[in-house]
Amino acid sequence: MTRIKARAMEILQEIPDDKIVPIIEVLKGLRPLSAQDGKSMVNDETPSSVMGICSKYASPYLVPLEKEAWSEAVKEKHAIR
Repeated sequence: MTRIKARAMEILQEIPDDKIVPIIEVLKGLRPLSAQDGKSMVNDETPSSVMGICSKYASPYLVPLEKEAWSEAVKEKHAIR
């Protein structure tokens, strides 16, 4: 066992049994991270601009309607009722 795992075990042993269940659930959730063969979870892409950062997720059919949709939403929000 590595030194870091031994330290983690020490910390786990210090936690009372009635408080350990949530910690075990968190550890279970972290398992997929160790199975990623060293792939980084950090996004290495730095956008040159914030504009269009989500464009790869946009529906090409709805893009032409964006400006119209924005103005309609503002009109609805500020409509006198």
